[in-house]
Amino acid sequence: MRRIFVVEDDKFITAIFTMFLRDLGHELVGGTSSGNEAVKMCKELKPDVVLMDIHLDGELDGIQTAELLKREVNIPVIYVSSDTSSQVIERAIVTNSYGFLVKPINKKELGISIDLAYYKHKVDVEQNEREKGYREFISASPFPIVVVTNGKIMYLNCLGLDVFKTHYIEDVIGLPINNFIQEDYLEEFTEKVNASIKDDSKIEPFFAQLKTVHGDTYRAEITGSKVRFNNKVSVQVIIKDASITDACERRKQLYEKVLLGKNKIVFVLDNEGKVLKTNAFTQDELGVKDIEGKKIYTLFDDDCKWIRVFKETITPDVLEEEMELQFNNGKTYILNCNTLTSPKGEVLEWMITEN
Repeated sequence: MRRIFVVEDDKFITAIFTMFLRDLGHELVGGTSSGNEAVKMCKELKPDVVLMDIHLDGELDGIQTAELLKREVNIPVIYVSSDTSSQVIERAIVTNSYGFLVKPINKKELGISIDLAYYKHKVDVEQNEREKGYREFISASPFPIVVVTNGKIMYLNCLGLDVFKTHYIEDVIGLPINNFIQEDYLEEFTEKVNASIKDDSKIEPFFAQLKTVHGDTYRAEITGSKVRFNNKVSVQVIIKDASITDACERRKQLYEKVLLGKNKIVFVLDNEGKVLKTNAFTQDELGVKDIEGKKIYTLFDDDCKWIRVFKETITPDVLEEEMELQFNNGKTYILNCNTLTSPKGEVLEWMITEN
C-alpha cells in the first residue's frame, strides 16, 4: 500500500482518483488544488507519491509545485494532464518527474505508474545516499582524489585541488583530465584508465608527468579504480605528488654516499638484521668479502644486547647509544646505532657506524 497525495482542481477527477486508489489498495492521505498548500501539506503528511495536475489555479502551476516538492520534501511526482503540447512535455521532462499520465486516467495504468514511481524514487534515494557517503569519503581522504567521467574531471577533494595548484574547483571541474597530463604520458594514462573501466580492475601504481593549472609540470604517482559517480561509470584517480618523495630519496642517497665513502665501519641493515649496504673499508677491515646479505650478528664475537636485538627481533629501545663490540677477526670497535622509522614508528632500516 502506498500513501498518495492528490493535487487537482477538478472535483470530479479527484473523486475518480479516490475510487481508483481504494480499488488499488492505496491510501489517499490528502489533497488540494493549490500548489503552495500542496507543499505545506506534503511536508507534514510525507506521502509516498504525489499525483500532480499540471494546470492549477494560483501563483504556482503543477510543474513549479513539483520542483518545490522535489527540492524541499523529495517526494516523487507523477504529472496528470490532458495537455500534451510540446511545451508542457518539455517542461515536465526538465523537472525529472517520475511519470506522466494523460487524462482520462486508466486505473491499471495509474497503479503501474504509482509502483514504478515509488520504486524508482527509492532507488534514486539509495543512490544519492551512496554518492553522499562517497563524497564524504573523498573529502576526508588523506590522498588527492579526482573523479573522472568520460574523460572529464567531475569531482575532486581539496587535496586534489592542491596537486593542480589552485584553490578554485572551477579551474578544473568539467575539463578533460588530459589537459593536465604531459603529452608523452597521455597514451599510458589513457590505456590504464580504460583498462580499469573495461576489466573492473584497479589501476596499478605508475608514474607520469602532470601539469598544474598554470602549466607547471611535476612528477606524480597515479593509482585508482572504477567507481559509479552520479550514476555513471567513472574512475577515481589518486594523484600523489612524487616530487617530495623523489627529493627525500635523493637526499637519502646522498647521505648514504657520504657515509659509505668514509674510512669507518658502516652497516645499513633491514629490519631483520640483514646487511643491505656497507663500504669497501668495512670489508677490508674485517677481512670478509660479500658482507651484503649476511646477518649482522654472524660478524660479531660477542653476545650482547645489540646482537640479541637482531637475533630475537627485540625492539630498538633496549639499545644503548653506543657499545664496544668485538668482531670475529678479534678487533674491537665502538659502534653506535640509528634507526629509520615509518610514520607509524616501525623500524625500516638500521644504520650502524663506527664512532
